[in-house]
Amino acid sequence: MDINLPKGVRYILKELSTHGHEGYVVGGCIRDVLIGIAPKDYDVTTSATPEEVMSLFKKTVPTGLKHGTVEVHTHDGAYDVTTYRMDGEYEAHRYPKNVIFVDDLVEDLRRRDITINAIAYNPEKGIIDPFNGTEDIHHKIIRAVGNPILRFKEDALRILRAVRLSTTLNFNIEENTLKAMVETMDGLRFISEERIREELNNILLSKNPARGIRMLFDLGIMKYVLPELMTMSGFLQHNPHHDKDVLGHTLEVLTHVPADLPVRLAALFHDSGKPSTFTMDEKGIGHFYGHEKRSRDIAHEVLMRLKYDHKTIRKVETLVYFHMTSTDMKNEVKLKKFITKLGSENLNGLIDLKIADFIGKPEGSDDKLFEINSFRNRIEHIINRGDPLTVRDLAVNGKDVLALGIREGQEVGRILEALLEKVLKNPDDNHKEILLEYARKEIYR
Repeated sequence: MDINLPKGVRYILKELSTHGHEGYVVGGCIRDVLIGIAPKDYDVTTSATPEEVMSLFKKTVPTGLKHGTVEVHTHDGAYDVTTYRMDGEYEAHRYPKNVIFVDDLVEDLRRRDITINAIAYNPEKGIIDPFNGTEDIHHKIIRAVGNPILRFKEDALRILRAVRLSTTLNFNIEENTLKAMVETMDGLRFISEERIREELNNILLSKNPARGIRMLFDLGIMKYVLPELMTMSGFLQHNPHHDKDVLGHTLEVLTHVPADLPVRLAALFHDSGKPSTFTMDEKGIGHFYGHEKRSRDIAHEVLMRLKYDHKTIRKVETLVYFHMTSTDMKNEVKLKKFITKLGSENLNGLIDLKIADFIGKPEGSDDKLFEINSFRNRIEHIINRGDPLTVRDLAVNGKDVLALGIREGQEVGRILEALLEKVLKNPDDNHKEILLEYARKEIYR
């Protein structure tokens, strides 16, 4: 089998071979090629030591000498070249205390997590697959290399990686591998928030995020990833607008929002506050008054813990908090105030979330979808018109008001708010002379 490799990779393999060293492309890139996916990057493994690799190529960066990795720069990019190795004893359920460089490719492949990641390729020697990864690709199976319990005890992050690969590739996890994941998942307690966040992001941005999130819940792994969401599973809503538990509805919404990380995070958290705000009336109907506020608070707590950037956190909080906004709003002053609170940059995300939220409910209606899109159109019309929406948009400022003889700063703020209220109703009045005249009337009211 001939795999079309980048020129830089072929150059590295040729140079290694010319100087008496083995070299193979290995791991996820070969897996992706065999599946039919374009690889994002290429990794090379070799019998050459890091020092030998650095001596062979003009420009190298010793990015991970402790683990045998050297970054080799070529004309068409930089590639990681790592020496064959065996891992020593693992610590903290994540990293080997030490590595032992070896000259045996199979031993290097043996230390890897999943069989489909333990495949190597060399243009002259072809596919090297001692753990039958190509067969598992054919049968769409995720299977641990060797003893699955040992693999997951060595590095608990491999548990989330298996879920992520199962989600993104739409593969099933082999039974013994699945059992080992459940048996060893306590090790996830020792994994850093950043690592968990990255695997969660990959699951959420896949073509079928609901599959991955459901798997985390069903296996009990979610209690180590997002324990704050565990109460959603099995929580019946007792409401005619919902025919699923909170988790089931959430997964429906997650399925129908676009692959934008803040929007998918908002979909995941939008009803997370329902279990803690649940009440039932005398007719046996369930209500969740204020759940959007509680859901926002949960999202904030979780995203801060997982160290998301502040921009993402703010957007997710905003979308979650406003997801219950009535789309029947037609009063332009109210719409303008809403735009200011929401932020025009969040409009499309909110509409995507509201449409998915509606689709996830049992009562399907084209009228409701029309209402949501009409709501979007009304807001976009106001934004495109360029109407003043905030005090900053007024034709006067605090200094102009102070020049009228006002001394108290608080009074200045009150007058500016009064001017904004006037302009929200009549945008054409946003001229300095008109506003100053109105301000004088406010002063002597």
